[in-house]
Amino acid sequence: MSAKSTPKITKLFWLLFMVLAMVIYILVISRLIDAFLSGHIVMELICYLIAGIIWIFPAKWIMFKINKTDEAGKE
Repeated sequence: MSAKSTPKITKLFWLLFMVLAMVIYILVISRLIDAFLSGHIVMELICYLIAGIIWIFPAKWIMFKINKTDEAGKE
């Protein structure tokens, strides 16, 4: 534990960006699904399941970006 344990400000910005992006994604997707598939419960469910899986990929990229280390060989 010789390294400092203070969080970097860039990590905070990436986390705030991720939260903001997820909120916008949820609002846009829910509005689009409601607008196009209103009344089709099964189709809405399928679209929400697909949208719920799709958001994982950008979130994964952001999480890898947040947890990236600058020094080679460090995990």
